Amino acid sequence: MKKAVFSTLGLALLLSTSTAVASAQEAQEAAPALQKEPIQLSGNGTDREPNDWFDQASEILAGVDIYGEIGRHFDGGYAGYYDTTDYYKFKAFQSGWYQFNIQGDIYPNTWLRLGLADSNGHFIRYANDREYSLGKNLEAGKWYYLVVETPNAELGQLFDYKITSTIK
Repeated sequence: MKKAVFSTLGLALLLSTSTAVASAQEAQEAAPALQKEPIQLSGNGTDREPNDWFDQASEILAGVDIYGEIGRHFDGGYAGYYDTTDYYKFKAFQSGWYQFNIQGDIYPNTWLRLGLADSNGHFIRYANDREYSLGKNLEAGKWYYLVVETPNAELGQLFDYKITSTIK
């Protein structure tokens, strides 16, 4: 009698375990895993390193999409450095309203912020915290810098981004 009860309990346990495993596998197949959708850096190399200061700025054309990355560690000097800011230099080819929009990675403690500086490196406008667009009337024939930075970023936080712009 004991053998029959233990056999029945063993069989019930085996069946319930295999049913639970099968149910878990079905649930996993039915619900796709949540994954970060990274912005693919374009092959045109708009984010050329180093571009971490005004004198290293990558020259771009306003109105063309920019793909970049911030947060990577680079070898050099005593211990290397982390890329925390990107500078892009452009010439306003017409007077008007230049609107820049950025999309990319956001962390609870930091975000991507846009800044605009004149040809002397004086900042003339910053986007407000956690606002992902920046607009300003610019004069034709003058040079400007578009700056991407990550306020309060921690070492190791990586940001892929894409900047689009329109001119009106």
